[in-house]
Amino acid sequence: MRIKLKGVYKNTKTLANGRRQTYYFLRNVGAIRPQPGDENEPFYPGSSAFMRAYTTLNEAPRRARTVGTLQQVIDGYQKSSAFVKLAPRTKRDYLGHLDKIALAKLVPNGPDFAAYPLEAIDDPKIRKRLLDWRDVMAERSPRQADACFGVLRIILEWARDRGMISHNHATRPKKVYKADRSDKVWLPEHLEAFRAVAPPELRLALELALWTGQRETDLLKMPWSAYKDGRLTFRQGKRKRKVDMPVYSELRSILDATPKKALTILTTARGAPWTTDPQPVNFQHKWRKVVLEAGLDGLHFHDLRGTTCTMLSDAGCTPSEIASVLGWTVKTVNDMLDRYQSMTAAQSDSAVAKLEARRV
Repeated sequence: MRIKLKGVYKNTKTLANGRRQTYYFLRNVGAIRPQPGDENEPFYPGSSAFMRAYTTLNEAPRRARTVGTLQQVIDGYQKSSAFVKLAPRTKRDYLGHLDKIALAKLVPNGPDFAAYPLEAIDDPKIRKRLLDWRDVMAERSPRQADACFGVLRIILEWARDRGMISHNHATRPKKVYKADRSDKVWLPEHLEAFRAVAPPELRLALELALWTGQRETDLLKMPWSAYKDGRLTFRQGKRKRKVDMPVYSELRSILDATPKKALTILTTARGAPWTTDPQPVNFQHKWRKVVLEAGLDGLHFHDLRGTTCTMLSDAGCTPSEIASVLGWTVKTVNDMLDRYQSMTAAQSDSAVAKLEARRV
């Protein structure tokens, strides 16, 4: 099928052998010729070979403008395996941050950051401008400012590894967003208050989160096939770490008694999987409603992860054992314990009991 393409015109000539030959041109660019390997393919507007050649010519001016600029880094990173292998949700977040980075104005009325030459990005003086830009973003949302600057650090490090720049001037920034949720632990009375008012599908979500310590997105996607012979075996979505753990007896009893309404363990009241793409908005809305009804405003679903970490430690588990359950590193476990353990009395009770035992 022949189609009309913007900027394309043709010129038909009669060759010396009397055969008529049609040549195609792209206005202000030049002749449209088959790409290597397409020489023997049908070549006319709308054919596959023609469209490949047409697209290449259209992209040529843009590539010429972006070579040697930050835009070249952004384009290259998005095509790299480092970006391709990211989880879908992470990709969406990164793309949003990359758009902000590309359009950033580091100086008033200056060019978009994407147009900056790599030589300027390599200059140490650029760091102040980057941090000033980050601080302006932080006036509206400190958390988003840190996230956006973090993506900038990642793409500049990608460029540095490939010799495109010599230095990454976005490394090791002090974060502007500081959230201390060390006092946000689900204590036994909180758990009972939630259970008392939650519908069955959210009580199941609570128990699964509490006794596994996994992230919300992993739990909402967790299939029944991950539960077999009293064990849960799955791979985490964020870090791709494999978790293979026996199921605590209390949770095992709950799972065994739960009807399998769908492929996933957690479902809505109607038995359908929770929507997890682009994000589990419906689940979060329902969860928040029950939290408020239980009088637990201030506690988040994610706080159950720290609660599980604390429970395991209070039970005498080592940091390595906790890490194997939560899919964390031992360092992360130790950091979490430093923040959360002070909020429960179990550790102090145990310490004083040991001290008292020495008197006997």
